[in-house]
Amino acid sequence: MLPLSRKPLIRRLLFALLIIGSVAFTIYYVFFTWRARVPTGSMMNTIIPGDHVLIQKSFGQIERGNIVLFQYPTSSEFSHKSQYHLSRVVGLPGETIQMRGNTIYINGQPLEELKVMATDTGDLDPLIEISTEGNGPYRVYYTEHPKHPEARVQGDFGTNVPFQIPNDNFFVLGDNRDNSEDSRYRGPVPRELIWGEAAIIYYSKAETFDGGIRWGRIFKKVH
Repeated sequence: MLPLSRKPLIRRLLFALLIIGSVAFTIYYVFFTWRARVPTGSMMNTIIPGDHVLIQKSFGQIERGNIVLFQYPTSSEFSHKSQYHLSRVVGLPGETIQMRGNTIYINGQPLEELKVMATDTGDLDPLIEISTEGNGPYRVYYTEHPKHPEARVQGDFGTNVPFQIPNDNFFVLGDNRDNSEDSRYRGPVPRELIWGEAAIIYYSKAETFDGGIRWGRIFKKVH
């Protein structure tokens, strides 16, 4: 049993540690993170409509494969900034990128991705996976009967001829490749408009009228 004279000291130390920990957590949560609700299916099945994602603010290097929160540049200096988006970085500054069918080529070499063929069940429900092909650190999805089949072959950037990504810009694509209006159509994203990287899903609720909480997705790491 500790001497009585030491108990107040220990209590004060524990209280001080608790305060320091609370302050550190608050600083990190407020100043180093964003929170984003995902309303569209452009990142299915990695992120699905109704997921709420914790975003770590980005201060360092952006790497290929990162899922980032960003804005597209505006067409006019007098126009307002675009809304926020979540997509995956596939092309880095200075690289040449081209899409041929379901394969992305970086500087003439195929990019390794795990490709999943899936059935589209609607705008809000996850894709139903049918088969997989290839290897890679992340999964991307192609639908068996895409709503917009032209997405596979058309676009202004890198879909018909190779496109060189400007310095300090990044090429982003949605994981739901047949249902994503991304850099193929809107061009690369400047580093200054990339705000953070997706970390975890901290809350998820189905977007249907009677949708409930998706407990199995809460605290799921995004990768």
